[in-house]
Amino acid sequence: MNASSITPLKVSQVSQPGSRRFRLSLAVLTLTTTAFAIWLFLWSLGDISKNPATWLLVPLFALLVLIISFSFWTSTLGLWLTISQRRQTASTSQSSHSSLPRMAILMPVYNETPASVFANVQAMIESLATTPHAADFDLFVLSDTTNPDIWLEEERMWGRLCQRLTGPTNVFYRRRPKNTARKAGNIADFCERWGTQYDLMIVLDADSVMDGQTMVEMARRMQDDPALGILQVPPVPVNRLSFFARLQQFSARLYSPVHMEGFSSWASFDSNYWGHNAIIRVAPFIDHCGLPTLPGVAPLGGEILSHDFVEAALMARGGWKVALAHDLAGSYEECPTTLLDYAKRDQRWCQGNLQHMRLIISEGLRPISRLHLAMGVMSYLASPLWLLFTLLGLLAMAIDGIWLGSTQERISGLVVFAFTMFLLMAPKVWSLVALAFDRPRREQFGGWSKIIPSVLIETAASVLVAPIMMLFHTRFVISTLLGEKVQWNAQNRGDGDIDFLAACRVFGPHTLTGLVGSALILFFAPGLFLWLSPILLGLTLTIPFSRILGSVELGQWLAHRRLLLIPEESELTPILKLQQRALEQHEQYANAHDRSQLLGELLSDPGFQALHASILQQTAAGLPAPEAKVREWTQAILTQGPESLSVEDRRQLLLDREALRELHIQYRVRQLHPEQSATASPM
Repeated sequence: MNASSITPLKVSQVSQPGSRRFRLSLAVLTLTTTAFAIWLFLWSLGDISKNPATWLLVPLFALLVLIISFSFWTSTLGLWLTISQRRQTASTSQSSHSSLPRMAILMPVYNETPASVFANVQAMIESLATTPHAADFDLFVLSDTTNPDIWLEEERMWGRLCQRLTGPTNVFYRRRPKNTARKAGNIADFCERWGTQYDLMIVLDADSVMDGQTMVEMARRMQDDPALGILQVPPVPVNRLSFFARLQQFSARLYSPVHMEGFSSWASFDSNYWGHNAIIRVAPFIDHCGLPTLPGVAPLGGEILSHDFVEAALMARGGWKVALAHDLAGSYEECPTTLLDYAKRDQRWCQGNLQHMRLIISEGLRPISRLHLAMGVMSYLASPLWLLFTLLGLLAMAIDGIWLGSTQERISGLVVFAFTMFLLMAPKVWSLVALAFDRPRREQFGGWSKIIPSVLIETAASVLVAPIMMLFHTRFVISTLLGEKVQWNAQNRGDGDIDFLAACRVFGPHTLTGLVGSALILFFAPGLFLWLSPILLGLTLTIPFSRILGSVELGQWLAHRRLLLIPEESELTPILKLQQRALEQHEQYANAHDRSQLLGELLSDPGFQALHASILQQTAAGLPAPEAKVREWTQAILTQGPESLSVEDRRQLLLDREALRELHIQYRVRQLHPEQSATASPM
């Protein structure tokens, strides 16, 4: 991406003008569409007075169709804006500032692969070096890593990177001894320690990478509007190879721009924050965005897990603008590569979003902030509601003793089904319509000969995935409401298939549900089987389908035929080229050093030992261990080797700077003079 590909805008143009008009139009259109859908549904039901099951069906249908109508009209509004603005001339930056304020780039990590993390860091530093503002940025790797071997590898790679980089951007590393409050606590710790030194901070995820020009433009927009508290740049998923990952990358790249255009038009300066790839004004963040501890115990009480929506709402409550810079390129992330990893991530998000039910009525929140929180809750509650709606529909038919037998019932049911599917599928079509007006972008996707089959593949896969995720989300919601907590584990960000036994263990209940459901429908109501086949087929085939989705071979086979192609695969952007080159370098270095032997290297290498001690001292992260424990560890290391210590013992030892210094001396003596230290006693 060249500097010229970023359109500098006035801050008034970050969101579309006339947001009140857009909100009113969206509300009227959504409610009108919902009312029409309810009328169609009542027409299809006939006389509902004699069937109690239908009394519940109508309000359920009304709520569910309200959600999809809102999404439909958001995308429709986005299409209209995309087409109407396509011939407008880009504005030039109105900023008179020749310099930028001090900024921190924050990359929180938790048991990630260090080679990937520091490849992203290196790529961003090198990209910033191509701008005249590299000296205005400092980058912080904020580690919450608990695995001692990964911890040492992080330090080793950070030290190596600092020696190699020659630009003016500083790269700092800090590891917290206790990862209190997860990522939100990690960011809060930075703000408490160093936040007052910076005006702005760009918050990333461990898999995030952003172009230097994009970060500079984000800073300019914040500088142009002193009332702007958060500016979110939508991240584009890239780099993954599995079939499932490439489906996500393609759908996000093709469908999201139109939806984001519509979303930004009505959200305006009451937009949302997604937790990463955003720039934040530090002082108001510190003043207003401290997260409350919810009353009660987890999962619905205690620490807030999904902090981003809440922080955006608190920033807006404090009188600051929250905006979406959907026009900016150069913002990237990675996505889960298997259906299992996708479901694990959704389980964490589900618990966090359900906590927001208690925050929607919080005092002082702006109406749009409450809407964002409610939409986050409904993104997971919708699945059990759709399942309940389906089951109640079957119950209503059973009570009436009628299974869509007459022509009238078939026609009315088909009309309601067709209208609902139109609302669901039209946004995909709108994205293709927008693409028809943008030839350069169309060619980046491979042209119509590749786009159309890719959309058909993505749509078919989505239809099969939907019932699988419906059952997952239903289970997640029920388990959360029953008090089951999720564990905060590191995400699996690499490509890899699901083995057959794991697929059977995880997806067996889905397959059993599909088989039993199919048998019951075929026995009692064969006329309904075709109607329910998308749900039943997806569930029955979950085990083989999950393995197909995780296949890297199939993903690459499609890539070689330019199917599910995204523009970044047609031509790598400069930041992704830098990332790819840096990743090769860091992976080569990591492969040459056994991570499990790093404690031994720390004890034998004076430079490594000094680096580790310096980090502990300068970040005030040291925690002295009990003397008895130190003697026990010393005895074990000197007689059996560093690998004899347990993971927890290694973690505690690495926090004790003085114990490591003494042990380093004894370990070095034993290495250099084994004959002299053979009879020496440990300290």
